[in-house]
Amino acid sequence: MESEAEPTAGPELPWATAAYQRLLDLLPQSRRGRLLLAVLVGGLVMGLSIGMLLLPIWVDVSEERFATFGYSGVFLANLASTATVFIPVPGLTAIGQALILQQGAILNPVLVGLLGGTGMALGEVTAYAAGTVGSQVVVDQGIKAPKPVRRLVERVIRWVDWLMDRYGFATLLVLSAIPNPTFELAGITAGASRMNFWRFMLAVLIGKNIRGLALAFAGAAGANIPYLT
Repeated sequence: MESEAEPTAGPELPWATAAYQRLLDLLPQSRRGRLLLAVLVGGLVMGLSIGMLLLPIWVDVSEERFATFGYSGVFLANLASTATVFIPVPGLTAIGQALILQQGAILNPVLVGLLGGTGMALGEVTAYAAGTVGSQVVVDQGIKAPKPVRRLVERVIRWVDWLMDRYGFATLLVLSAIPNPTFELAGITAGASRMNFWRFMLAVLIGKNIRGLALAFAGAAGANIPYLT
């Protein structure tokens, strides 16, 4: 008599994907719980943005100050420069980029570029988080903007959504590798559309490190970029 075949287990998920899915399962399932979490995360993101804007009032955040910390200064300056979402801080962004250029001429340009790029990439997590919780609040509360604003926003979002849907990974990689004001919107869209977090981070990490290494080696070669020097 033939024995019954044992059911075969499906393919195991990669550990990172499995961990991310487990984290999603731990999130509140009730509407009130999701709203509370969204408000909490949104408040933290907004507080971080405001804090970075006001930080120069109390603390010296000049390029020279960060330079005294060497490699860690490069990482921290660029982490801070991209952690703001709703309130951009152009001065801090310029300091982070200029620091990579300057320290690339003094320290190991590979380490400088990678630390600067990794700092920028980790800071962009706030844009992804803002998109994730923001979309949840809009859906749960049925929030609608004024019609003219809504039309403009919907047009921009459709364009970004099209790029993300067609060239999602490549779109994030290219936008993160070049200085541009639209990357925050792409990060928010990635979060709102529930793009896999680890896929998002990989694209941003590659793009930001390309930029970091380019700046560091430009500094090592003695390049002078006007808006950064």
